[in-house]
Amino acid sequence: MTVVEPRRIGTLRVPSGLLAVSGPDIDHGDGPHITVPVPPGEYVLEEAQARHTYHCEWEGREVTRTDTMAVSVLVSEAPAVSWEMALGSDDDPRLFIENEIAGFDTDGATGCFADAGAWEPLLALFERGLIQEDPDLDPDVYEDISDSMYFLRTRDQASGGELAAFATTGDGSYPVWVGRSEASEVVGVVVLVEGMPELLPEGRATAGA
Repeated sequence: MTVVEPRRIGTLRVPSGLLAVSGPDIDHGDGPHITVPVPPGEYVLEEAQARHTYHCEWEGREVTRTDTMAVSVLVSEAPAVSWEMALGSDDDPRLFIENEIAGFDTDGATGCFADAGAWEPLLALFERGLIQEDPDLDPDVYEDISDSMYFLRTRDQASGGELAAFATTGDGSYPVWVGRSEASEVVGVVVLVEGMPELLPEGRATAGA
């Protein structure tokens, strides 16, 4: 397996200084699942990819493919020296059983990064554009993204805050990891959207692992 350089997809504006990470398809009016304080600003959206070779039974031969393993918000160029799992407001790690994870839930194989300060209007634009397919949406507040796990971005004109939705590989719960610098400052927020391929001898891998 070969790790490919991260792809920079675009940017995300978080003027409130509170980054939301959540499933936009599951909302009960209680806000995003997870929030991470960051300095107010505009941050790079990235995809982390891996190239691996596996035996494709359908084609009857070995094939090589490049898959997105994770999506992230790059908060700083400083290196991360530690990683921690982000917790929701109701998560208590003392009650976790072995190998239990915290994260956001999705019933539509969808997650998002967003400005938590504009969560409700951003979510309303997401629903109008993706679910209701409203043809009257202003292109300044709704943008399709192609050739990426990220597939749309919405923008709240009042605050300037944005939401970037991305595809996961299925329904369920997805952990959110926060990278910190030596000074304990947030340098990145990562969501794993695909399991790592299972390595075989000679560097090969199986698909879908």
